[in-house]
Amino acid sequence: MDIIFSIITINYNNSVGLKKTIESVISQNFRNFEYLIIDGGSSDLSVEIIEEYKSNINYSISEKDNGVYHAMNKGIDMCRGEYIIFMNSGDTFYDSNSLRIYSNHIIDGFGVYYGNSEGIFNDGNVFDIIQPSNLDLNFWLFSTINHQATAIKRELFELYGYYDETLKVTADWRFFFKLNIVYNIQFKKINEYLAKYDMHGISSIEGIITHEHESFIMNNLSKYWSVYKILKQQREPVKNIKRLKQFEYLQNFKIPFRFLKSFMDILLFFVPKR
Repeated sequence: MDIIFSIITINYNNSVGLKKTIESVISQNFRNFEYLIIDGGSSDLSVEIIEEYKSNINYSISEKDNGVYHAMNKGIDMCRGEYIIFMNSGDTFYDSNSLRIYSNHIIDGFGVYYGNSEGIFNDGNVFDIIQPSNLDLNFWLFSTINHQATAIKRELFELYGYYDETLKVTADWRFFFKLNIVYNIQFKKINEYLAKYDMHGISSIEGIITHEHESFIMNNLSKYWSVYKILKQQREPVKNIKRLKQFEYLQNFKIPFRFLKSFMDILLFFVPKR
């Protein structure tokens, strides 16, 4: 029996992006999915766009909410699929075969399936977002996977809680972190491009991302705080992308990266404890 997907789109005053996202979803050649749109009470043409495509939408609502994660949680409450994909307005599947790729891989019951994506800037430039197969602690301390290229087992929200609505931009990272590091839920890499991610405005929230990341690590993961600070000091002077890419690329090779981590363990032995 085919997996049923729930595709949830969050939107607020982005009618152009919403139309693009809807057309991407309904173009999928794998049809065993439901589609939900949670609109935050938009004042542009978003409601008209939703009405235009209502025959392709299983559930929609337009009302004021308390932010992105409140809207995403509302979508979780209303969906019935086994796996959820969040495809927010402006984002799209990589192509019309993306959902079928998910369905072909979801045969072994992993909690989260994730793939690669393209980041699309306003000027048309494209940034490849290639995710590692090994999502270790070092990855989660500084990075995350894109929910646009991720299928999450719905029951995980019921077991471990919904998104933290007090956060502005990192509740999905915190949710993934808890699943993988705290609860040891298995993530599986699909080595395909699955989504195109709208990078508009990402630089304007980098400071918020860093603040929310560091507050969580310092207050909830204190045993990793010293490691985080050392690794951050190593990364901050490296302003060119090439060096950073080399460090992240090394994670794909177990023996060299274990050597690096062993070196870090030795270094931490001489660092004063907090």
